[in-house]
Amino acid sequence: MLGSGGARGSAHVGVLKVLAENDIHPDVIVGTSMGAQVGGLYAAGVSIEDLVKAWKTMTFGKVARTLLPTVPWSGWCSGGEVLRQLRRLVGDTLIEDLPIHFAAVATDLEIGLPWPITRGSLARAIRASLSVPGLFTPVWVDGRLLIDGGVSAPLPVDIVRDLGAEIAIAVDVLVCPEAVTLTGIPVPDYHERILGIMKRLSVDPEGEGEERRFYPSVFSVLFQMSTIFQKRMSEFSLRLHPPDVLIQPDFSPDPPCYSDVKRGIEAGEAAARRAMPEILEVLGGA
Repeated sequence: MLGSGGARGSAHVGVLKVLAENDIHPDVIVGTSMGAQVGGLYAAGVSIEDLVKAWKTMTFGKVARTLLPTVPWSGWCSGGEVLRQLRRLVGDTLIEDLPIHFAAVATDLEIGLPWPITRGSLARAIRASLSVPGLFTPVWVDGRLLIDGGVSAPLPVDIVRDLGAEIAIAVDVLVCPEAVTLTGIPVPDYHERILGIMKRLSVDPEGEGEERRFYPSVFSVLFQMSTIFQKRMSEFSLRLHPPDVLIQPDFSPDPPCYSDVKRGIEAGEAAARRAMPEILEVLGGA
């Protein structure tokens, strides 16, 4: 089970690479958002080497081309370039024809529930699961208006069980809210204004009476809101539907970004190697 997590989803590639090195090949893959992209490409037969190459050759220009504004205004970008890139990798492959049982989890915008896509165009299913609200326009699939699966199911262990998996290995790449450093424009009092320019808030060297008041940008607020929402939802889901093995890569102190995902892949590899004794024990008892 490959969860949502943006650029951190590159860690999924590292996890799959280590599993393959240990001759462990999943029979069922469920992916949400970026997890759907990595999992879907892997299920379609795209090699680990090609997955690593595709991620490592990501450049700012390639990312920017996927974010050109569009009309109608139901999202900043149509996602057309994302769909074209996916089709270049998997063509017109149908999910039901994959050698591995696969589901891309999206969210039904009209009813607010997770919607696992298990049939039809693989590229379109991944594109639907990647439809970050506000960034990409929603996608119509089988009469349902779908957005990013991370909105309703950032780590859908229950869905992988529903699809017949006897042993569930979940990869959680979500950001912990406390790991985000919030910054913004300081909020000074009138004594700290010089020629209309605000100085930084002073910090008490003794640590007493320290104030850290500031106004974060609207983007910072929205990002942190999403971070909190997804992480708490994931924690609740894990309590309800615990996996047999939970892999949580350590991205600190320098998390990956879309233009430099090498660290994410390496974090996934390291986390999978740490979890390998537990994985082998679980598989040995199956």
